[in-house]
Amino acid sequence: MGRPLNKATLRSLCARTALILMTLSCLCSCGENHNPGTALNDAKRLAAKGDYEGALAKHIWFHDNVLAINPNYYGVRLSFALDDWLKLGQQYPKALQKLKNIRDEKTSRLIAGEVNRELFHDVQAINEHLDESQATVELFKRIEATNPAFAARIYDSAEEALLQAKEYGLAKKYLRDPMERLSIAKRNLESGMQFAKTSQNGESSRRAFESIFTQTVLRIIIILRETGDKELAKSIQTEALKTYDTASLRDALNH
Repeated sequence: MGRPLNKATLRSLCARTALILMTLSCLCSCGENHNPGTALNDAKRLAAKGDYEGALAKHIWFHDNVLAINPNYYGVRLSFALDDWLKLGQQYPKALQKLKNIRDEKTSRLIAGEVNRELFHDVQAINEHLDESQATVELFKRIEATNPAFAARIYDSAEEALLQAKEYGLAKKYLRDPMERLSIAKRNLESGMQFAKTSQNGESSRRAFESIFTQTVLRIIIILRETGDKELAKSIQTEALKTYDTASLRDALNH
């Protein structure tokens, strides 16, 4: 089986199963007046012409409005669209600052007490693209201190950032049943393989779902390993390898 995808490739393939499913199933055959994806194409075209302000306007419109028109763009909005926005920001600093302002405004709403899982996911995705995942960790901690129930709902989005920050104890608190999470990961992989068989992006889809399964299991094992529950970590590893045998899973406890 193929090697796990690196972080950049995972991001481009929508690093969460839900994002990939929604991205790969996005309906690009709609008429132009009903296809909000044209806004992203327009943004690229305008940027290539040097109309950076026009390109930025397209990105802002897409980010603010696309889900009301077509929820299937959820994954695109938090992956490819942000990638393109950052590229524009390299040429036009105002675009980068605007993205940070949007992130900061949404962060403030969450700190003020707004309970909105999608809003947190927006902030997490923007932080990840900005390589500022520590900001996600700090936001999660603030939410966790005042609303643990909401923290439990958004933990999946925060998990990778928590592990990058070595906040293993906090992650363990919200991990839930590791075996149940493994069962869910298995079901997602099985569904993904079926999806890949009929997808026009079959090979990319297959590799993406395999990598997502691997990365999900690795995070579970790392949390258990780093919080002293090596016996359960070993059980998770053994069961996972029955489903998908890859070197990174075999080596997960050799650190």
